[in-house]
Amino acid sequence: MISLEEKAGDAAVLDAGEAAGERAAQAAGRKSRRRRRVVGVQLVAFLLGLALLVYVVNHVGVQSIFDTLARIGLGFFVLLGISGSRHFFRAVPMYVAVPPGHRRFNLWQAFTTRLSGEAISFLTFTGPILGEATKAALLRKRVPLVTGVQALVVDNLLYNLSVALFIMSGACVMLASYNLPDAAHYTLLLIAAVAMLSLLVVGLAAARRVMPLTWVLERLAARGFEPRALARRRAHINELESNIYEFYRHRRGSFFLIVAFDLAAHVSSVLEVYVTLRLLGFRPGFDAPYVIESLTKVINFVFGFVPATIGVYEGGTEVILRTLGFATATGITLAIVRKAGMIFWTGIGLAMLATGAVPAIARRIIERHPRLQKAMDNLVLSNIAHRPARTLVSVSGIAVGVLLVVFTVGLAHGVLRERGRREAGVGAEIMLRASGTVGLSGSQPFAMPAAHAGEVARVEGVRAAVPLGQTTASSDSGFGVRLIDGVDFDSYSQLSGVRMIEGAPLPQSGDAAIVDAIWIEQRKARVGDTIDLYDRPFRIVGIYEPPGGARIKIPLATMQEQVGSPASCTSILVAAARPEEQDAVAERIHQAFPEDQIIFTRDLPELYATGVPALNVFINVVVAIAAAISMLVILLAMYTTVTERTRQIGILKSLGMSNTMIAWVIEQEALLVSILGVVLGLALTFAARFALMRVSNLSVEIEPRWVLISLLIGVVGGSIGALYPALRAARQDAVDALSYE
Repeated sequence: MISLEEKAGDAAVLDAGEAAGERAAQAAGRKSRRRRRVVGVQLVAFLLGLALLVYVVNHVGVQSIFDTLARIGLGFFVLLGISGSRHFFRAVPMYVAVPPGHRRFNLWQAFTTRLSGEAISFLTFTGPILGEATKAALLRKRVPLVTGVQALVVDNLLYNLSVALFIMSGACVMLASYNLPDAAHYTLLLIAAVAMLSLLVVGLAAARRVMPLTWVLERLAARGFEPRALARRRAHINELESNIYEFYRHRRGSFFLIVAFDLAAHVSSVLEVYVTLRLLGFRPGFDAPYVIESLTKVINFVFGFVPATIGVYEGGTEVILRTLGFATATGITLAIVRKAGMIFWTGIGLAMLATGAVPAIARRIIERHPRLQKAMDNLVLSNIAHRPARTLVSVSGIAVGVLLVVFTVGLAHGVLRERGRREAGVGAEIMLRASGTVGLSGSQPFAMPAAHAGEVARVEGVRAAVPLGQTTASSDSGFGVRLIDGVDFDSYSQLSGVRMIEGAPLPQSGDAAIVDAIWIEQRKARVGDTIDLYDRPFRIVGIYEPPGGARIKIPLATMQEQVGSPASCTSILVAAARPEEQDAVAERIHQAFPEDQIIFTRDLPELYATGVPALNVFINVVVAIAAAISMLVILLAMYTTVTERTRQIGILKSLGMSNTMIAWVIEQEALLVSILGVVLGLALTFAARFALMRVSNLSVEIEPRWVLISLLIGVVGGSIGALYPALRAARQDAVDALSYE
């Protein structure tokens, strides 16, 4: 029998176990709550930063930012190169910090490791903590973990010391070079003092070989805070700190090389700011970019926990540049341009990280999920997965065809509809042309008497009738033509409501021109400049708003003299007294002048988009070329696939697979590749549309009908292209296929 003492002992053991389990659960709960609070605080910081960014952009104005960004142009690629060089200069110290005996990687691998780690730092709430851990994990494949961590610590310690020196010197330069408000003056003094104090503390610690982490662990252990866990880590941390102090003594050349490349990284940052300001039209000295970069490092350090430093970086840069005397939009633009470069290199880093991590992650996921394992055992998916390069080339070929169709048609129709909308936006509801007139504006003859406008104006319900002449002239770019309006400005302005915002109105005659504000912005011109029209210069005398019709307008008398028709025009613009009654007004005009051709301006956008026979022929040619590209890409890919898999096809046939099933496997692969190509092509089309409409005033309209046509082109073209390889695979003899070398 079990004694009472034994039962009491067992109960005590159970109670102690339950108590320990309860304490562990409580500790885990507290840890989880702390983690949630930290994440909550960081999420709030991110949202506040996003709100700050929205406020600053709205305060400055979206259009003014885009106008300033437009000045960057192709110079953005120069800025990308400069920011890429900064990443290279920062990758070299990480490479040099690793002892040569453990250095089993090259500079390119160091560069990709840095980009991957910086991408994590840029995008996550943890900032540099998780980023440096990512670098250590990536280096672990080629460098022992302890050695890699020591190298990263040395690299970051020396870089942060150079940052402190850079910040202190930048604050001093700003204090010495600029007349600042008291608030900015005292803030800079504080920044300089903190940076100097940091350098002094590190210098004293190095001189006395103070080991702060070891000291902290010893104090915690003395207070009974998990002494065993701390005792296990104390030796490693003490060794790490000792090796850092020994780095200068034993590897002095590497020490100075790291310092040199850290300084080169700072120089490249200053150069990036300088080049950006030059591209924006400024001529700064050396001091302004130096100060701007040094103080933005303060922002990055203080707000490093905010993902992408969203909002705070833009707002802080705006404040810095405004203090230096720059416009508010310039500060925001500088921050956005630099942030765009960061995002570009972050994307490259994520792509490099995914290249190494995604395949391993995918394999683990597939191994843990039987359904995915079964799907990957599918012949079609396995064939695509085992030949990724060829699949990518095939998908890209289909995507080019889709881009060719959707983007080209969207650009052509968008430009024509935009021209039609401008023609319809002149304030007239009806356009009269001479009987038998065909073609777009600018291509009609001067076949209508200009005096006929007075007769039309007397029709009931007509508010105004104005003669209009239109011709085309060679574009100043050397490609294509541009439309020109000939108008009598007094009568035309009464009909259309245009007003002069700068300069003088258009005279009755002479080689003078007025242009709209968009044309002035595109050409970077001003009043008083000249335009070459009809092989002679025309002087710009004014700028008008709102845009409507041709962007360039000259006197009607000058155009009539140019074409040799002194009393004629190409059309008459008619404005109804009541626009909602325009149909009735048009009917009265038709009854009074049955020979005149009547066009409603509301119909012009669609008439322009659909009434160009040459454009329709061009579009048909583009569609045929795209279909041919899709078919040939799939034909080549599937034919090569069948040739390479001859033995596999023989094995499948020997196992009993029918000819129809073998052909269907090839067709399935072609269909899947075609669909992926269509999706990629549409993504590229929308990206190209966004980029083109941001950097120019061209209009690209993505039409659902042509999206569907591109889908049919890709799928049908791919199916037809795979038909011959599929039949060839199905007709192969099993014995010959098995013996194929």
